[in-house]
Amino acid sequence: MTDVRVPPGRYRTALAELPLSTRRVEWPGGSIVVVPGDVGWVDAALGIAAAGARAVVVARPSFAPAAEIRRLHDGAGVPVIVERMLLRPDSAGDAAAGRSAEEGWSAPRLLVADGSAPRDLVPVVARDAVGWLRLLVGDDLGLVASDDGLALFQTTGAIAASLSIVETARTGSGSFRVRALGEVLTEIVVDGDRTRVRTSTARGSLVPPARFESSARLAVRRALAAVDSGEPADDLRELAADTELVEGMLVDSA
Repeated sequence: MTDVRVPPGRYRTALAELPLSTRRVEWPGGSIVVVPGDVGWVDAALGIAAAGARAVVVARPSFAPAAEIRRLHDGAGVPVIVERMLLRPDSAGDAAAGRSAEEGWSAPRLLVADGSAPRDLVPVVARDAVGWLRLLVGDDLGLVASDDGLALFQTTGAIAASLSIVETARTGSGSFRVRALGEVLTEIVVDGDRTRVRTSTARGSLVPPARFESSARLAVRRALAAVDSGEPADDLRELAADTELVEGMLVDSA
């Protein structure tokens, strides 16, 4: 059983659903510690790691500079799991599985993402939409051009991807749709804490079963796995890469 320190709310519910593998405690030393993703979460996570945490979970991180995220990556010294509600690892796995066949990975020919978010969440929604583009293309992205919420990216293999995010007065966490076009068509629809994946080929369409596990519970399970395996997670590296692209997009659009 692993000690876990969590703030009130969603993560206490998550621990209640993992009674055989977790125990809630109030101290950071030797524990997995959940850090709220409010402004200043990078320094908070570094402080918790320095206090002796075995792993850190960042809950729904707000937008932070890529340089700060890399500072955490280099200085934490323990696994850091990032709960990205709009980019769930299990749904990403479903999408990747749909693009894999006996012949191997089916690379898309073009990717398109469009979405909307309240003004203060535009960078976060854009960041996680970029993450979906990266995952679906299976390659690093580079920013080619951007203007007024519209960005064009390209992979090292010259596959193009576009992203359009508009401000909206609608409340909530934002939403977007991502499509990977080619011999295999993948469509991702993310609306708040709900993610839908559909894969279409010449043989028909595949919709994986709905994911009912909360993103908080999934993040705790991933932290437990990281502690058990001793292997570092890629969460911060991927978050920094996605953030850097959005930073370039926002600067070029200013």
